[in-house]
Amino acid sequence: MSRWPWSVRHLAGDDVRTRVVPWAVVSPLVVVGVVALVQVALAGEPTLSVLLTALAGGVVAATLLLVLALQSAARLDVEGRDRQEALEAAMRQALHDPLTDLGNRQLFTDRLQHALARRGSKACAVLYLDLDGFKTVNDTHGHGVGDTVLVEVSHRLRAAVRPEDTVARFGGDEFAVLCEDLSDELNASRIADRVVSSIANHPIEFGDGRKLTITPSVGIALARDEADASKLLRRADAALYRAKESGKARSELFDERMQAQAVDALQTEDDLALAVSQGQLRLHYQPIIDLRDGHVQGVEALLRWQHPRRGLLQPSDFVPLAERSGLIVDIGKWVIAEAWRQLEEWYSTIEDCHLTIAVNVSRRQLANAELLDAVATNQPTGPAGSALLVEVSEDLLVADANAGFSTLHALRMMGVRVAVDDFGAGVSSLKHLQTMPIDHVKVDRHFIAGLGRRRQDEAVVAGIIGMAKSMGVGVVAEGVESHEQLDALRRLGCDSAQGFLLGRPNAEVGAVIDLARSRPATPVQPADEHVPATVVL
Repeated sequence: MSRWPWSVRHLAGDDVRTRVVPWAVVSPLVVVGVVALVQVALAGEPTLSVLLTALAGGVVAATLLLVLALQSAARLDVEGRDRQEALEAAMRQALHDPLTDLGNRQLFTDRLQHALARRGSKACAVLYLDLDGFKTVNDTHGHGVGDTVLVEVSHRLRAAVRPEDTVARFGGDEFAVLCEDLSDELNASRIADRVVSSIANHPIEFGDGRKLTITPSVGIALARDEADASKLLRRADAALYRAKESGKARSELFDERMQAQAVDALQTEDDLALAVSQGQLRLHYQPIIDLRDGHVQGVEALLRWQHPRRGLLQPSDFVPLAERSGLIVDIGKWVIAEAWRQLEEWYSTIEDCHLTIAVNVSRRQLANAELLDAVATNQPTGPAGSALLVEVSEDLLVADANAGFSTLHALRMMGVRVAVDDFGAGVSSLKHLQTMPIDHVKVDRHFIAGLGRRRQDEAVVAGIIGMAKSMGVGVVAEGVESHEQLDALRRLGCDSAQGFLLGRPNAEVGAVIDLARSRPATPVQPADEHVPATVVL
């Protein structure tokens, strides 16, 4: 029990009150006693008037002391409350998302670890979700509307789950839900279904009564024997990825098949981390043909991985994993360094060489400040130093226009050329040609495939070529696989083209040099895997 009644409040001024108030209460009596002792010592018996005067003086002094002490204590109380509120606000800010007021990853992980430690015989599940096509919402309507969507989704998540469940936002459009005390996986699936329906079944209103329908994909991971929070989150993420692959707007429960795939992905990631240092990566070169006279104007460098056990792997087998894990940054550095090395060799070997090498840049590379350093570090002097062409897909530029444009502008200032890959397939359309810092556009292969068969595709390609030429931007057609497509491109005035008809990706650099030195003298024939074809136009 506390010694004084006021100390149960645990305020900052309690110490002052505890020390001063008792003394102030008894101090008048102490003063009277002292005066009486002095009177006895000096003049004998003290008179009543002297004692009353001493008591009155002691009361006045005690009152002043008490007032000053209480004022000081009150001031300390206010300062203490302010400090406590600031501390609580800082702690809340550190553990909560400022936009939605949901917990953040740190808070969620901490609660997950505690839940795993105390779950006993009950099951514990993690629901990991993101919003399908949310990037398009930001691109089309702006980040203000995107924030409105995120806040509304957070409200619906809280309403869809149980009161005891923990809801957190991990960043962007990624959310997580921790469900404790579940009897079985069916309960987790039911909660996930409520989450999907609460978001997908009711449009979100914004602006002047406009509505937007958005859907979530949910991955579910159930804790069984293991008590590893990071492993459970990885499993939920793998289940989310499967939900995306299966059509979106749905939930998927992590199962043993996903476990095998997760183990394989982890092994592949470990192998990929060694691929650069152990020299397992390869570049295959596909020729890009000038359609005016048929000479090879350059090549596109296509990445391959010579895996020690699995053989030659295509980009689709490992690039998505490299992108998710962040290894794509180091791989991209190797690609750029190898492209520079090859260009320097060609320009010292081929007389009057004008070959270019095009390399693809991913989202992570474009957002990473080390891209410019990687280009500058190995950039050769002379003509070879301006023969690198960086390809960025159209949707990457639209996703982060400001950062992407500034990086590409810096690359052009360094003498590196810039091309937009898969042009026409993204959401930016032709109007972005006016602001993009580019030298070439590569028409998406979907439209090239329809040349000679669909007039709509021919009209799109004609529009892209006309707009690009009016702005001084070169046009490259990719995916050319038939003579009908080649004839249509020539008729439409396309500058250059690449595809299996003109030459397959080739690891033999000598074949590229021979092709660059020669002038085609025979009609185009379909090319095999190792001998690029030539073309006469």
